[in-house]
Amino acid sequence: MRRTWAVVSLVGGLMLGGCGSSNSPQDAGPLVDAGTSGDAGSPDGGQTAEALPCERTLGVCAGARRAQVDGVYEPVCTALSYGAAYEAQETRCDGMDNDCDGVTDPPARWAKVASLTEASTRANVSSLRVADGVLVAAFSSAGVARIMRLDDALTPLETTEVPVAVVTHESFRTMYSQLLATSRGPALYYASSDGLPDNTRGFLLPLDAQGHPGPGPKGGTVLFDHPVAQVQSRVALSADGSRVFAAWLDTATLSRSARELIGKVTDLDGQTVSGPRVLMRAQLSEESWLGRMDVLALRDGGFLAMVIEEVGPLEGGQLRLQRFDSDLQPLGAERSFYPGSETQTALVDLGAAAGGPDASVAVVVRELDGVHATLSVVKNPFAGGAPELLARTTSKEAAWFNAAMTSRGLQVAWLSVYRQPPSGGDDLFDWRGHFWSQSPGGAPTNWTPSPGPLPLHRFAQWVLLEELPENWMGAFVMTSTPDPEAHELQAIRYCAP
Repeated sequence: MRRTWAVVSLVGGLMLGGCGSSNSPQDAGPLVDAGTSGDAGSPDGGQTAEALPCERTLGVCAGARRAQVDGVYEPVCTALSYGAAYEAQETRCDGMDNDCDGVTDPPARWAKVASLTEASTRANVSSLRVADGVLVAAFSSAGVARIMRLDDALTPLETTEVPVAVVTHESFRTMYSQLLATSRGPALYYASSDGLPDNTRGFLLPLDAQGHPGPGPKGGTVLFDHPVAQVQSRVALSADGSRVFAAWLDTATLSRSARELIGKVTDLDGQTVSGPRVLMRAQLSEESWLGRMDVLALRDGGFLAMVIEEVGPLEGGQLRLQRFDSDLQPLGAERSFYPGSETQTALVDLGAAAGGPDASVAVVVRELDGVHATLSVVKNPFAGGAPELLARTTSKEAAWFNAAMTSRGLQVAWLSVYRQPPSGGDDLFDWRGHFWSQSPGGAPTNWTPSPGPLPLHRFAQWVLLEELPENWMGAFVMTSTPDPEAHELQAIRYCAP
């Protein structure tokens, strides 16, 4: 019998939050005031009159009275009166109303990063936090990966074109790429058919902090070579950054090997540490297959693999998790769930504060509960963790999401998406949505820059998410328009205290 997850807590609809406006009456300009209720002081040393309240009364300005300058009260209050937390134009992300306009923290900042030559799936883009900024990698043409370097404000600084072993346009449909922070520095992983008729290779291409290619063979070091052209793969970097765990399976559902998840561990030079070996097999029926997958490195040097085993649209499937040691030997029993429809997942490690390497594992899950999409987190799944509701979309909207564990806790961001009535043109462009985020303990916030929705493409089912300094978060999404056809990589810098 099909089982579903129970939701143990409720959160308001995603439309509860929103980006505020900084157009309060207090922004009209300072009020003219004599500054005191009497004389500022008397020549013969008489008592100084009590300071009058300042013009601004909200936020950090609440209760402020005029400061004295050379024995005279300020006629118009400045930071001397309002205090060190005051800003005439708010820039800080500190959970306070620093410019005293009634709105806490500044609005999100949106900026175009680059134009993409075609609609990109999550397999074609990735990001990585580096010193003083963020690297973004995008595959949009055969033989080349664009590595874009941005500063901490997500302002583009430089783009480097890096040669890669992706030689056919068809390769983009089955490839997967991911930027990694290895013990030697940044590196780009990608897996794709490199021109051989029935072959997929996984490559690791070293980079420096500016996104320039490092030493090594052209296209990168080969991590694995699998004799099937259509392969789904994922990678995770070991806790010490010195080993790469790669897992893959065939994407053709009628293939016998689509029933097997294969894994291998190599060092950064491509030398085999363990494997390749079969990690998990389909088990529900002779017709079931292994579909979407993900991997995670554990803090004790081991790894976690997750697959969704599918039977069919009516029979549903199961979400399976298995732990492995550093040599890819299974640890303990599998954990299985029976999620709802339209399931998508993200694996995260909640850190030492959540317990040991096994206890800190969490799965963020998107499901449909009928008319809403829900985002839930399952903590400590190997000890029977139950789903905790994070947020739900408004009626008949999907959630294209990502989750990241940061120094401030679990951050989640998503596009709340719906399909508009058919336009009569290419229906891949008939998608619209708003960008939302949620910080630990906070309510969902809509950071969309305009009242109207963003124009989206059917392939844009992804959000890249990176932690930035001083309580800021950075996200990347793709917007698309059909006439003229254009695909833009957009950066969003938003406050997440």
